[in-house]
Amino acid sequence: MLRGNLSTRPFYNERAAQALLLGLALALAALSVFTTWSFLSLTSEQRVLWQRIAADEARAASLRREAERVRGRIDPKVLASTVEATREANAVIDERTFSWTGLFNVIERTIPADIRLRSVSPSTDRGTLVVRIVVNARRVEPVGVFMDRLEAAGAFADLQSVEEQAVEDGTINVVCEGRYLGPGTSATVASPVPAGAGPSRSARGRGGP
Repeated sequence: MLRGNLSTRPFYNERAAQALLLGLALALAALSVFTTWSFLSLTSEQRVLWQRIAADEARAASLRREAERVRGRIDPKVLASTVEATREANAVIDERTFSWTGLFNVIERTIPADIRLRSVSPSTDRGTLVVRIVVNARRVEPVGVFMDRLEAAGAFADLQSVEEQAVEDGTINVVCEGRYLGPGTSATVASPVPAGAGPSRSARGRGGP
């Protein structure tokens, strides 16, 4: 007995095809829903961000206007005096942290017996503590010895004689300046300088005439 399919179109399972098409339709619908939800969510976040940016810009503009009004009410002379007062206050704070005891201790243990101390004045130059020492002596050589001792004690660096003034009694006032590093640690003993002794350097050679 002869068997065969003589139809013009081959037979296929219509239910399977319909199920496949239904699955694809459901997947596309779910994808569309997710895409729409993501778009709406991003749009909402973007709207919130733009609102924050606008609020920040408005606040910044308000602060700039307020700053301009404040600057307009400030007298330049008053501002300059305020800056100067602040600088003086900072100088006072620096002086409070400065140890006068440590400085005078190192001077006491290094100054030769034939030198008299006239004055000591610290100051700040670009964050560096500079000390000016004025001494009186009959000769220049002991002043050079004094400066050598101060640097050897670790108390000063770049110590120089910047000015010499003759006094009516025949003595000399010598002004010395240098960077103050602290009281130092060397226990240098002050002793008189013999008249014929040759110091390691002369105060006159460090900036004097």
